[in-house]
Amino acid sequence: MKLKLLTMVIAMVVFSAIKVKAQADESRIKVLNTEKSGVLKLVSAIEIEDGATVTFFNNEGTLSTDEIKGSFPKGFAKRYDVHKVNQDFWIEVITPRLSVTYHIIPSKDGKTFTSNLEEAIHKYDVVVASRD
Repeated sequence: MKLKLLTMVIAMVVFSAIKVKAQADESRIKVLNTEKSGVLKLVSAIEIEDGATVTFFNNEGTLSTDEIKGSFPKGFAKRYDVHKVNQDFWIEVITPRLSVTYHIIPSKDGKTFTSNLEEAIHKYDVVVASRD
């Protein structure tokens, strides 16, 4: 009985730690406005080991894809000129550890944007303990 209780407590602590880590990571990839009209800044403040793929798409399909190659121990920041896009669109950022999707809503004048995090998917390795 005590072994079951101890196992459940350990499992709860592990899952809580993963959830806290997940919340910290998803808030570290942001889409921000810049001073320049029609330009967005993508900021990743997490370690990127094997590059990232940034995809811009709307209801009609893919608008553009950017393959960011390399290793970035402190993350990266990159600007994108999207002044020609005059309707809602999405930005999907895929890294080896995390995938996020932001819904981007341009203002009526097209100078600023509102970004809303719609999805964050964490990719963790599964560890299996052996009872041998």
